[in-house]
Amino acid sequence: MDIDRLMALAIRRVETGQADSAIDTLRQVLAFDPDLAEAHAYLALCLLNTKRLSAALYEAKIALALESDSELAHFTLANIYIAQRAFNDAQEHTSLLMEMDPNHPPYYLLQANLNQLRRKMNEVLPLLEKALELDPESPKVLAELSDFYIDRGELDKAERYAYESLTRDPENVDGLVSMGNVLLRLGKVEESRDHAILALRHAPDNVSALALLAGIKARKNPVLGLWWRYNVWMNSVGNTRSIAVLLLAYIIYRIATMGFHDMERPDIAGLIHYAWLGIVIYTFAGPALFNRSLRKELSDVRLSEHF
Repeated sequence: MDIDRLMALAIRRVETGQADSAIDTLRQVLAFDPDLAEAHAYLALCLLNTKRLSAALYEAKIALALESDSELAHFTLANIYIAQRAFNDAQEHTSLLMEMDPNHPPYYLLQANLNQLRRKMNEVLPLLEKALELDPESPKVLAELSDFYIDRGELDKAERYAYESLTRDPENVDGLVSMGNVLLRLGKVEESRDHAILALRHAPDNVSALALLAGIKARKNPVLGLWWRYNVWMNSVGNTRSIAVLLLAYIIYRIATMGFHDMERPDIAGLIHYAWLGIVIYTFAGPALFNRSLRKELSDVRLSEHF
């Protein structure tokens, strides 16, 4: 059996998002050469992409044991630990990667993602800009910058970077999803849906594209629509300001109820009280309803390979 040919086939399948097919091919490779670190590393990456985190961690550790300087193994381990929210372990491997190759843009994107999850927001943009400096033509880097500005509510910049991403590669899934998210926030729902569907045609299991599609449905839903707009706005103002908004809303609620009680209008105070309870319940129920919608999109897409 031609191991090199099989590895090349597996890598092509990984790069085109065919994780399940790549897993089968990589297992064939490892049946003939169980000590091939590269095969274990790619297998770990595929298992990570299919959400089999324990198996991915096992394979990545084998790859690292076989080849301690495998950048792919360190990269996969960092992503696995991020998925497990073991951020300190992820940081260890990310730092090693940036020491091994300080001119590789994906490592800066990885560190930016980790910093975002750790709420080190001031350290995210410099990393994204460094990645763009190293590879100004990268559709993925441009899409990541678009996503950064979407989260900040700066839609002009977000749209510009998403457009540049798609100019470099009109079929790039990251760029399609970024532009879809920009269009959704601009209220161009049908155009956003077109981008989501096109992204899913290229990558049916892409979670970001599925989340975009679920967001589109939430935006059009009279119940979830209000929560979706509220959530988008709260994300754009940041954690500190969003907490301040909630505290201010609670203070206003308490002042209003006490004021109407003092005015001997318990009926109005009661209405305000129940309205506040409704808002609180809706705030907690909204994410659960959205996640249920997302799970439905995941199950629906996996039933069919065509749209």
